Amino acid sequence: MTKELIAFLRGEGIDVKGARGVAGLDPPPPITNDGFGSARPRRPDVIGFDPAKRRIVFGVVRPDRRSLDSEDALEEYNVFLDHNARAGEQASVLYVIMPTDLIVEFTSLVTHYIHREYWHRVVPVGATGASHPH
Repeated sequence: MTKELIAFLRGEGIDVKGARGVAGLDPPPPITNDGFGSARPRRPDVIGFDPAKRRIVFGVVRPDRRSLDSEDALEEYNVFLDHNARAGEQASVLYVIMPTDLIVEFTSLVTHYIHREYWHRVVPVGATGASHPH
């Protein structure tokens, strides 16, 4: 699903800068955790830059239901959404790719676990499965 997310982001005009386990791209750097959960830095699956909105784009892969709201997953969402949170339109955005049938449940999780002011910066992406299965 990582390659599918990269293709989606590029289709949105995002300049992909790094991805985990994808040939030709360096792994994304760890992102500082300002006190969520374990307080350990977190590394997205994909990182890029949106030149139109001048903001950092994080991408994470959620291949199954269990991965949507694990403690690690919730910590990652908060770390990535907290990144540059006070930068207005330049605040970082988070794209989350998952099987299409999980989008409604994911949206419910976001509204339950994530601060309201971050909701508009979470973009669920339905995986088509057209790329290699994970």
